[in-house]
Amino acid sequence: MSVLNIKWFWLLLPLFSVGFAQGDANLLLQYNRGPDLDGFYRKWNFDLHLHTVYGNMREDYTVHKISFSAGAYIQYKFSKTFALNSGADYFNLSYQYNLSKNQSYDQLTYLSFPLTLRVFPSRKLHFETGLLYNHLLKAQNTEIVDLKNRSHEYPMGIIRNAFGWLFATQYNVWKRFDVSLQYRFFKKSTNPLNDQINNFDAFLLGIHFFVLNPKKKPL
Repeated sequence: MSVLNIKWFWLLLPLFSVGFAQGDANLLLQYNRGPDLDGFYRKWNFDLHLHTVYGNMREDYTVHKISFSAGAYIQYKFSKTFALNSGADYFNLSYQYNLSKNQSYDQLTYLSFPLTLRVFPSRKLHFETGLLYNHLLKAQNTEIVDLKNRSHEYPMGIIRNAFGWLFATQYNVWKRFDVSLQYRFFKKSTNPLNDQINNFDAFLLGIHFFVLNPKKKPL
């Protein structure tokens, strides 16, 4: 081995030794390379929630009232930042007529099925939008509206099933608990001569509980 080669060997040996001796943390600091300790995510999770609903028929002769919604969602994550969400809500909508001859209240109950996309800019925050299908369970008024049957429940076809859309944001406040703010609307064509128009919107303020801890790395 020549003298020149021996000199290079002794010069490079300490550099190689330092490189092998460094841990992941030092390599990450010096070269911005290493394992992403925060890169984990749960593919599946379950969300139990309760919403306060502030909703109305989208007409100027009705007034918003407060009701509630409760349900469960199932979430599937394709990556740390992108997920698909679905499930079911027991969704109530209440409002009052503000007409000279009608000051009654409507109480509508739907089973709502969302199919939405979620985007996670961070572990604590996500944004959501997607399709909503509302299956009507019951539509009642505080006065008798079905004269034939002397019933407070609207006859079939007055209030109907409807598709809609939702926009939401959700934030983690403590451990598995999130709070959310959501806007949803839905519409179905009906007889324009009726006071009851199938055109509704609502704001929802919710609290959510995740069955599996989204901030804990799965085993």
